Amino acid sequence: MKMNPVIECPYCDGQAELKKQIKELTYRKDSFNVVAHYYECNLCSEEFTTTEADTITILQLHNQYRVKHNIPFIEEIIEIRETYDLSAAKMSEVLGLGINGYANYEKGEMPTPAMGNLIYTARNPIVFIDMLKKGKNYFSDGMFHEAISRLNYLINKDKNPYQIRINQHYEPTGLTGFKKINKDKLANILIFYINNCKSEFNDRLKLNKLLFYTDFLSYKLSGFSITGLCYRAIQYGPVPSFYDNIYACLENEDIIFSNWIRNNDGSAKEHFITERQFDINLFNDTENSIIECISTNFKNTSSWDLVELSHKEKAWKDLYSNKDLIDYQTYAFELEGIK
Repeated sequence: MKMNPVIECPYCDGQAELKKQIKELTYRKDSFNVVAHYYECNLCSEEFTTTEADTITILQLHNQYRVKHNIPFIEEIIEIRETYDLSAAKMSEVLGLGINGYANYEKGEMPTPAMGNLIYTARNPIVFIDMLKKGKNYFSDGMFHEAISRLNYLINKDKNPYQIRINQHYEPTGLTGFKKINKDKLANILIFYINNCKSEFNDRLKLNKLLFYTDFLSYKLSGFSITGLCYRAIQYGPVPSFYDNIYACLENEDIIFSNWIRNNDGSAKEHFITERQFDINLFNDTENSIIECISTNFKNTSSWDLVELSHKEKAWKDLYSNKDLIDYQTYAFELEGIK
């Protein structure tokens, strides 16, 4: 949730202002730089934190630790289990984690690097089917055969999947906002903006900027992006790294459609339309409020005005010359276009 920029000081009658400072913090003997959030009173000069401030600071620390040691994120841990259609208790038994081990990791407990590697290894159904066979005694005969059938289906399904590549990286890193790409959320965000923004401005130029501000505002407020997209600084501002593929993929699936408007000078301009409705249930309350905030602020803003606004971002100024990918941790806390 968004932190209040000014709150009452708990030590005196003054007002405390939200401050941010880059600090080096240590977690499990590893040191990382984070943007620490805290409040400073304008009357007594006392510095203090709140639960919300501590949460966003600690999340940055934990996220970097997970990436450094190849430890899966909570969403990945849940996704692996749900892919196999097993309970957390059964996953724990198969992996030898103790009856509550897997469930605790789903609730946020940090695995050791060794356990993280084990969970990532189990993501491969060819590897996991061998683990499952070794843990056959934990299952009834019927449950075991159902699990084996599910794994055989997944193995055959993945043998030759052709998919349009829609992101630069598929594993959570600082370049994805520590999220895996979520195509359903990505599609629904675009559906929301197409349905709620001024239709004549709904070209890929504007939609790219709306996606950028959505994900980077989300990271600023929650420590994670929403879509898991990577962004690159190019001539017309920050854009998803494979944005053309995104629109091609969603058009192929009849989620959005290109519509060409002819101008008075004979030229034509592409903008997007959709017949789909936004699925609010895909998102948590914070994500929904961010999407609504972006729409409210920019629904009547033209594409070129958004390009000009995005050129004020430090991320674009620093990285445009080499057209580099934009690191969320480095630049999300310095957003200028949306606060």
